[in-house]
Amino acid sequence: MKKKILALLLTGIMAAGMLTGCGGGKSSGTATAAGGEAPLAEEKIDVLNQSETMRMAVVCLQGYTQPDSEFEHWMEERYNLDVQVIALPGWSDATAKITLLMADETQRPDIIWWWNMEKDFTDWVKAGLLVDVSAYMDRYTNMRDYYNSIDPGILFYASENDGSIYRIPGDVAEPACETLWIRQDWLDNLNLEVPKTLDELEEVMYAFTNDDPDGNGVKDTYGLGGDGYDIRSFWPWIQGCGDGLGRDTFVRMDDGSYAFGPVSEDAKNWLGRVHKLYEDGVITPNIVTDTDRDEEMANGGFGVTYSWVIYNNPSNGTMKSFYSTNPDAKWVPIDMVTGDNGNPQDEPASIGAWCYFGITNVCTDPERAYAIWDDLATPENYIHRRFGVEGRDYIDNGDGTYEIINSGDGPENTEQGLGIKLFQDLFSRKDECNIENSEETSALFEKVKANSREAYTHTIEKKNPAQYEVNNELGTDLGDIVKEYMWGVISGSKSLDDWDSYVEEVKEAGLQEILDELTELHGAQMKQYEEYMAAQEK
Repeated sequence: MKKKILALLLTGIMAAGMLTGCGGGKSSGTATAAGGEAPLAEEKIDVLNQSETMRMAVVCLQGYTQPDSEFEHWMEERYNLDVQVIALPGWSDATAKITLLMADETQRPDIIWWWNMEKDFTDWVKAGLLVDVSAYMDRYTNMRDYYNSIDPGILFYASENDGSIYRIPGDVAEPACETLWIRQDWLDNLNLEVPKTLDELEEVMYAFTNDDPDGNGVKDTYGLGGDGYDIRSFWPWIQGCGDGLGRDTFVRMDDGSYAFGPVSEDAKNWLGRVHKLYEDGVITPNIVTDTDRDEEMANGGFGVTYSWVIYNNPSNGTMKSFYSTNPDAKWVPIDMVTGDNGNPQDEPASIGAWCYFGITNVCTDPERAYAIWDDLATPENYIHRRFGVEGRDYIDNGDGTYEIINSGDGPENTEQGLGIKLFQDLFSRKDECNIENSEETSALFEKVKANSREAYTHTIEKKNPAQYEVNNELGTDLGDIVKEYMWGVISGSKSLDDWDSYVEEVKEAGLQEILDELTELHGAQMKQYEEYMAAQEK
């Protein structure tokens, strides 16, 4: 079925390309020096037939940014470009580098990529450093149509109140990305059934810890493991205790009011249960430190985790690493367990993009630049860009499934200069074009999506976080109080007996002021969102 859908997508894109080619079209070759809205060319630009070579300096972090890669040369030849890859340093230093690049016109790239820089983005727009691409989206529609097919709300969060768009969504997560995993081989070894409730899950975890599930005669296993110092590791308890609103963030209630999850009775409930599990040695000790979930998963040693759906893919590196040393093991995804409210939910992801890219005011032809990126978004071009060359880097099995030979994560990618995953976070598809997903994995994504919609109704997303001045001023200190206390309770260094004092400390840190701001700003945003979605339906 997947292959048929992909074939239809390819056919549609090919037809659109033929119509564009017949139109000819010429590049406008102009841009607004002060940013803002750039003029449209008289005709739609045919990016495959441009006589003038255009520079395109692109900032990126993830992916393989080796110079002169095969994919970079493919881009240059296809679109008559001189591509310059500006590779950022690691995550901790990247934002500082982005700020420097945008501040210096002589170093400013044609296409900038960023994440979590809301105030900087607002300043760039005010200074005219970014181009409004909303008109381009109406003319070159591959990226726009893809995002609207996933969720029309994606572009709501990317746009300004007047409809202008200075930030193009770079990567938008699936509506839900994680699921509950369990060691089926350990269940079988101990004659246990798959748990269906939170109580049953805890019983299984105690057995995994105390009853030698791997049969090696050594007490060296744990019930639960996961990403260290990440509250998401405890999602089954968060969603299952009370009404499931004890998250480590603000939540929107059914009546439209706002509350702070970490001071709710739900949070106190799940913290108490998780602390007991940790105290009894049922959870890996290092979960209270900043450990990496992929590394922990690959190492094994525990039998339950709440983690990525993509672990289900045969090509997934984490699972391949695990099975290389544990060939007889078997991790399987299971349904979320039922808690107090009888409404099991998976954790929802954000609708808005976690990263963006934009065209800057130094770009000589922003419309051509946008049109090129839109052409790269077609199914066949995206698959080539993300997965390489058929036969060498992946195999089409002819039955709707694919075998990934070169995932882009191995040394052959850099050693051979292939450029697989180059610019991977400057537009990423999560539909049938993500051929790395097996049919079972695609079905699993749909399952957790459907099983997270009720939880999503309580999720708060901010369209313009820089506007929340009170939260931006007080939120860090408030968050530090919460993290210190929550992780202290889990590890045993703090006590739930001090709950009232903790809640009072949170209130004194400005909780009500932040709630008041949320009520005003986010309440108004939700009205705008409802109007936007109603217009999309029409």
